[in-house]
Amino acid sequence: MTDLSSPLDPTVERLARTLHDAFVDYHDRFLGITHRASRRFLDRDWAAHQADATERLGLHKQLVYGVVDAARLVLPDDDAEARALWVKARRRYVDLVGERMDLELAETFYNSTTRRLFEIVGLDTELEFLWLGPTALPADDGTRGEYRPFPLEGDLVECVREVFEHSPLATHFEDLDGDAVRVAGRVQAQLDEIWDGQLDAIDILRPIFYRNKGAYLVGRLRWLNRVSPVIIPLLNTARGVHVDAVLLTETDASRLFGYTRSYFHVLCRRPAAIVGFLKSVLPVKPVAELYTSIGYSQHGKTNLFRALYRHMDHSNTRFERARGARGMVMAVFTLPSFDVVFKLIKDRFAPTKRTTPEEVKRRYKLVFNHDRVGRLVDAQEFTNLSFQRDRFDEDLIDELRNDCARTVTITDDEVVLHHVYTERRLYPLDLYLREMSPERARAAAIDYGFAVKDLAAAAIFPGDLFPKNFGVTRHGAVVFYDYDELALLQDVNFRKMPVSQNYDDEMSDQPWFPVEPHDVFPEEFKTYLRSPRVVGEVMESRHPELCTVEFWKSMQEQHRRGEMPDFFPYPEELRFHATDDD
Repeated sequence: MTDLSSPLDPTVERLARTLHDAFVDYHDRFLGITHRASRRFLDRDWAAHQADATERLGLHKQLVYGVVDAARLVLPDDDAEARALWVKARRRYVDLVGERMDLELAETFYNSTTRRLFEIVGLDTELEFLWLGPTALPADDGTRGEYRPFPLEGDLVECVREVFEHSPLATHFEDLDGDAVRVAGRVQAQLDEIWDGQLDAIDILRPIFYRNKGAYLVGRLRWLNRVSPVIIPLLNTARGVHVDAVLLTETDASRLFGYTRSYFHVLCRRPAAIVGFLKSVLPVKPVAELYTSIGYSQHGKTNLFRALYRHMDHSNTRFERARGARGMVMAVFTLPSFDVVFKLIKDRFAPTKRTTPEEVKRRYKLVFNHDRVGRLVDAQEFTNLSFQRDRFDEDLIDELRNDCARTVTITDDEVVLHHVYTERRLYPLDLYLREMSPERARAAAIDYGFAVKDLAAAAIFPGDLFPKNFGVTRHGAVVFYDYDELALLQDVNFRKMPVSQNYDDEMSDQPWFPVEPHDVFPEEFKTYLRSPRVVGEVMESRHPELCTVEFWKSMQEQHRRGEMPDFFPYPEELRFHATDDD
């Protein structure tokens, strides 16, 4: 702690206060936007909720850049003097934020500012908060207020009913009693299967999780020292709020909090406690992804950054090219023991790629701001990551040196990645279709078609529909991860293939009719989507409309009308209307 008995340097105090006030402003505004989610849900104002989500995504960078600009006006030009002042400001900043319930976010805000202000390469142990050792998430017995325990003291229906009655949405339920009966039936069936029907209590987080058109009560079933997720999705129709499903397995809960979904709006002043609760029922889910899932993507990046460097200290695997087809726009590599891929924009693109590095960056930003509907992989953007050269495979070193000289610096001892995207590692779809059993391959091919349809419903055209640009998650979902030709649906001109007038036109290896850059001919998809054989068979039998102009134009018209389709982040068979006679 700073010695408060001695006078503080006015410049140090000014810098620390600037940091502190900007961070407080950031999180207050973040929570203010998040607070709107409940009203958007009750008003069924989905467009406003999407606008709120976009606004919230830009807050962190906006406030960080403001501090960087302000600090540059105060810090001396001499680098050593500037660093010394900043170290003192950091110590004072710790005094100012040390008692806050969002301390971890305050550290990330400081580090984001510091890395930009001093253009840090790799790690700077003097300037940054860089603890790479173990950290503890808050343990809570329900007394601190993050969750409310509902002990089972008799009838399970009554216990579930009490859960609903204590929800902020209680007065808006269409049929609270009926929903309690339906949910209790599903829960009891799960208990009979996993714990011989036993249950001590249901713990429910107090804040409601909002995303898109849904609201979620998030909790866990508890018996002895065992816990299991219980998540209750709610929808709001013209008749009122009703339960749509119950998610009772780790797999279904994990999908809900997955890296292919947009971020939840969760009103909490102690986010670490929420993450700690979620981690109790999703033990395999990285802490970085959990923070990101509730909207704190910058702190998610911090956790990923720390996890990566901590992993490097406790492993000896080497970076190598990722499996799958070599990219014409991006160099993609991975650390086999770490479940992430690294993507660098190449210096030069293949002649068939009509794009630029700036356009590629714009598309990644579009994905960051867009609703990913479970079909687009979240990508984290990093600058100036540094690693020891001997941790890189020599073939990969050659590729980076030859293809990525603008974004990579390679010395005898070090490799610096000046601009890189990270994504969760997936099983490339083209390899999956060849290497998995016929049953799994066919299921993936079917979901491949649904993935393209979901993207179209979300106003996204992937651009390049080849299977090599898609991947398969550990839950078997097909998602898109190659964004260099991605476009908004309204920016694409879908055309019918003109009828040739003579034999020479048909045999020409070049288009005999004018083609503009944004023209797309869906009839050509029949050619692209016939290999491997299972894809061609599935597309013809299950998704033939993807190869028609009419399908794509109908999707464009739907978006022009402002319609927002439903995307349920859980299987259709879990929905009550799909399985029960209500």
